[in-house]
Amino acid sequence: MPKYRATTTPRPKRRLMHTLLLSSALAIGLLSVTPSAQARERTTTDPGGGATSAFDLYKVKVVNNARGVRITVRMRPVDWEASTTPVGEFRLLLDTKASSRGAEFADEFGIPGDGGFRALKGSVKHRRSWETYPFPGKCGKTVRERWDLESGKVVVHIKPKKGCLYHPKKVRVNVRTIQSGYIDEDGYVEYTPSRVDHLPYKGKFTPWVKYSRY
Repeated sequence: MPKYRATTTPRPKRRLMHTLLLSSALAIGLLSVTPSAQARERTTTDPGGGATSAFDLYKVKVVNNARGVRITVRMRPVDWEASTTPVGEFRLLLDTKASSRGAEFADEFGIPGDGGFRALKGSVKHRRSWETYPFPGKCGKTVRERWDLESGKVVVHIKPKKGCLYHPKKVRVNVRTIQSGYIDEDGYVEYTPSRVDHLPYKGKFTPWVKYSRY
């Protein structure tokens, strides 16, 4: 008897098998996209604007999932080859505890200049463990910072680690830039007052972003 027979299955059964296979494929497909559809992230645009500043903030995206907390800030790109070089600072506040007033962490740097990530609360030992500059501490090693001002992009990624920041239930941020002046061929020119941009507002945070595994 031949191992395979191509002509003995009645047509109604063939149609039924085809329908079942198609239904199974659709079900598998739906299951495969469900996790991504449930990803906990939120993008907040700058409601107030800051067009007069060379560091005008556009939007911030916050992701809180199994890979950690990832914050992406988009702002006006800086042209370092222009006739004037803007001078100022960048600050990102990260709030991880609704029960505690104020942010727990900050990422700050001068423009141009240095800076890093740090804890704002806790013991001296705890705060030192979170430093990323000039040398990273135990928890500071979980932080990845990318300051690409030429592309108008700042990324801060805190990877989950027990004893540091391990899957916080929810997070939110506040972003601020200050342009204090600029440098041209004649030297430094100061702005009085400085040009400040907040996202979303001064003293306010973006909506909470809950943790999700996906």
